[in-house]
Amino acid sequence: MQQAAPSTDEGTYLSRLWEQLRSVKGARPRAADLPKVPAALKLYQVTAWITGIMLLLLCAEMIVKYGFGHWVYAFQPGEPLISFPPVNPATDPYLKGVNLSIAVLIVHGWLYVLYLFADFRLWSLMRMPFTKFVQIALGGVIPFMSFIVEGLITKQVQTYLAEHPQPAGNTGGRNEH
Repeated sequence: MQQAAPSTDEGTYLSRLWEQLRSVKGARPRAADLPKVPAALKLYQVTAWITGIMLLLLCAEMIVKYGFGHWVYAFQPGEPLISFPPVNPATDPYLKGVNLSIAVLIVHGWLYVLYLFADFRLWSLMRMPFTKFVQIALGGVIPFMSFIVEGLITKQVQTYLAEHPQPAGNTGGRNEH
């Protein structure tokens, strides 16, 4: 029986993924797309922060609901502005007010879709490897990760743009009249 040859890979799989996330290698945007990148980056930054904040709210809501057995409601008649009625399937349909627990779920879901759109736009303009798209997308579902990934991606894109300046007259094919 032959013994397997020692691996020549540097580090573990996770360390290689982390290094790939931190690297802008493989990005090869078209010259015509470079003027569009700053706006795509700004959209990505905004959606990353909003998605990250909503994900943290979602985690807090889940702790209140599943950890303590309460809904989070607003504007419930006869209650303070924010109230925490117990989760009870028999009485839940009769609760009045705004169920913030459900609202946070829905809003986070739709904002994550916007985050994916911003991720796709930046990824496609920068023409990064597909694994980078997946890594950025996962940043919106792991608490605190969207903030970390956003910082890394912003730094990479800004570094790339600084290293590949555009001529002053290049407006991405638009006429300025």
